[in-house]
Amino acid sequence: MLRHPSRPALKIIAASGFLAAAIAATPAAAQNAGYDPYAGEAGGSSFPSFVAAPVDSARWIVTVSANADVGPSFRGSDKYSITPYPLIGIRRGGQARRAAVPGDGLTIDLLDNQYVSFGPIARYRSGRYKADDRKLFGLRKLPWSVEAGVFAEVWATHNLRARAEVRHGFRGEDGWVVDLGGDFVQPFGQFTFTVGPRVSWASGKMMRSNYGVNAYEASLNNLVFPQHGLYEYKPGSGIQSAGAATSLAYQINDQWSATAKATYSRLVGDAGKSPIVRRLGDRNQFSLGLSAAYAFGIN
Repeated sequence: MLRHPSRPALKIIAASGFLAAAIAATPAAAQNAGYDPYAGEAGGSSFPSFVAAPVDSARWIVTVSANADVGPSFRGSDKYSITPYPLIGIRRGGQARRAAVPGDGLTIDLLDNQYVSFGPIARYRSGRYKADDRKLFGLRKLPWSVEAGVFAEVWATHNLRARAEVRHGFRGEDGWVVDLGGDFVQPFGQFTFTVGPRVSWASGKMMRSNYGVNAYEASLNNLVFPQHGLYEYKPGSGIQSAGAATSLAYQINDQWSATAKATYSRLVGDAGKSPIVRRLGDRNQFSLGLSAAYAFGIN
């Protein structure tokens, strides 16, 4: 997903077009009276299953989604922008499809197991640019990046999920990130509701990249340390945020679905103490999003 902060109008148009095209392609699909959220795959899984039989028999099942999120322009920002982006999820045929949960990223599930998932993951990370906020004058630009790593999740029951991710960015200033989360998942009819906590840890290098201020930057931007003797801020590794995420998905038919989601996180520890956050932004970070997804099989 690529966000270009200097072209907000294009982002809005692209997001609207993505979602409109996806929804418009499914006019007849909404009449799916035979849908059963607890009907398992051939193996009798108790997890919710939404995939049509032709897709079911495929070796791999691919889910492609068009997404549009409204969230902070950069980490710690008090200004918000719209970001359209695609996502892809790949799993083995015969596995029950699990509920879409906010922030799962681009994943490939390598295990043929109904209780445990494991595989590679990639996430887009937005950057920080002067165009995002004039108060950033003098602070270094942080280009957008892609974080890659591995994920693992365990379903204790069909209602409870625990997930962990370990990722590292591709740019020189990037560091390690570990995200932990849990979700309560409840299907009812063609809807699926999810809610759960989130915690994120970052290495010292990642914290300094996102929340640190060096002496040169402080000399150019007197907003970060107004009338104080402190002219540098060097955060260390630790928990950077804690919060929660929720979503409501509607299964239009066996292959199409639409999801609304919301997340909240509060920057804590050294991240929350950063002058970039306290002086120029906000420790409380909110986001809202919509997505339309299509699943198909490949052999």
